[in-house]
Amino acid sequence: MNAIVFEQAGTPADALKITEVTLPEPREGEVRVKMLASPINPADLLFINGMYRIKPQFPQVAGLEGVGIIDKTQDNSHYSKNTLVAFRHKGLWAEYAIIPEDKLIPLPDNFPVEKGSQFSLNPITAYALLEDAALRPGDWLLVNAGNSAVSKIIIQLASLRKIKTIVITRNEKEAEGLTSVGATRVLTSQSGNVAEKVLEITERNGVACVLDAVGDDLLSELLTVMASFGKVISYGLLGKGNVTYHNSTVIFKNLTIAGFGIDAWLTKKGDDVQRIYDELITTIANPEFQMPVAAIFPLTDIYEAFKFLKNNANTGKVLISMNSR
Repeated sequence: MNAIVFEQAGTPADALKITEVTLPEPREGEVRVKMLASPINPADLLFINGMYRIKPQFPQVAGLEGVGIIDKTQDNSHYSKNTLVAFRHKGLWAEYAIIPEDKLIPLPDNFPVEKGSQFSLNPITAYALLEDAALRPGDWLLVNAGNSAVSKIIIQLASLRKIKTIVITRNEKEAEGLTSVGATRVLTSQSGNVAEKVLEITERNGVACVLDAVGDDLLSELLTVMASFGKVISYGLLGKGNVTYHNSTVIFKNLTIAGFGIDAWLTKKGDDVQRIYDELITTIANPEFQMPVAAIFPLTDIYEAFKFLKNNANTGKVLISMNSR
């Protein structure tokens, strides 16, 4: 079978190779999945460069998220062949992959493959961030890195909960389309004076929560426009600089600043995870729920996929297609 393999860390252009590998066999507690599609996520770039928290074991098949159909199971498996499943696991950019059963998320047979390929990371992250934000209808939520895939899902889920959103993105071009997914107001960081504009929008009351994927000077500025008892949840590393603030900023408003990681959050939820999956499956299956895809490339066109991604960042996910249903 074909797979995208790298034998040392590096850039996708330098490190990735299209390789013929042996069809894998599942062991106890595993299934073999016929891969349908996988998105190219920021984590994939970090993984290939050897900079992600999950480290490659060379030779390593690339790819960390996807959707597929169970092709082979052990006799005592809890899963049936031909079940559509989403998952996060390393080694997915191949025609077939081995997935531990505890990483499978069963999906309805008619669930859209393009959405299914993105299901196991960004939607669950967005849901979890909103749950930790603990906002009420009418509260103001501020989201930076507004044109990212996860931010667009946060905006839509917040809109369904009647939570008002201020979304910050880099420029006017990126701002286009964010109101169509439910953003209440959109600001651009390039226009400057973001803090004052946020205060004007919120009638000087500030925002109840900031979901932060950037850090850097932007978050330092946003800390000054928090409402009393507000919460900042940082979940991304897009900014290069440090966040700075005086303790009085946090103390006098009783602010909470927290970090977020999806795996620890899921572990904490325990048996409630399936309810969350079921709720998200129903929400995301709605044709009106948007998870844009910019382009789909066959597995063997991996180099072209990365060229496209470089020139069309933030227009939607780029997907790798392995097999048809």
